[in-house]
Amino acid sequence: MIMSVIRVLIADDHALVRESVKAILANESDIEIVATAGDGQEVVELFKSHHPDVVVMDISMPKMDGIHATELIAQQEGSAGIVILSMHVNGALVQQALRMGARGYVLKRQATDELPKAIRAAHQGLTFLSSAIPPTFLPHC
Repeated sequence: MIMSVIRVLIADDHALVRESVKAILANESDIEIVATAGDGQEVVELFKSHHPDVVVMDISMPKMDGIHATELIAQQEGSAGIVILSMHVNGALVQQALRMGARGYVLKRQATDELPKAIRAAHQGLTFLSSAIPPTFLPHC
């Protein structure tokens, strides 16, 4: 069986974090980094030109925050699965991110173990939350 490669766009305003995410994903044979962005505006533009399968998105970024960028990307035709990568364990942020179209929410401190799983889940249209996020943080329908 031939496995398809998941094309990923990484967005974080810290170069160190972008490089760390690339390093975490480097050994994943089914994941390819197609671009990186340093702010919310850039990630929206790169999404339109690279058409990634999954976007790994920080929340706190200049020019446009990750929540707004998530909303804009989720509205695009052929939208990607979006995984928020944040240091914030905050119920309101988790709920807002999921309402805006995110498919996952991973805490930076758990990224090494959980980010590849979250990317695969988002690519399959599933929702993935870090194990440290209480179920009570899920949005209520």
